[in-house]
Amino acid sequence: MTPEEMQKKIWTEPDFVALKRFDYSLAKVLERYPEGVPPHLVAQALLMTEEEVETSYQEVVRKLRVIMKVEA
Repeated sequence: MTPEEMQKKIWTEPDFVALKRFDYSLAKVLERYPEGVPPHLVAQALLMTEEEVETSYQEVVRKLRVIMKVEA
């Protein structure tokens, strides 16, 4: 499977992650890491760098704070 095919599946298939050792299944990753997936594994699963994962995470948190009207 090419990186392009994996990227498309990440966006279109809810259970797909780019981790062959977990049979490309988000459910299996969450089963293994019920308390949270390590950042390096999130990056691999989404075909991103760890820096991109952190940036995306911070942006989501910022948007949620705005929506919830919570001070930063």
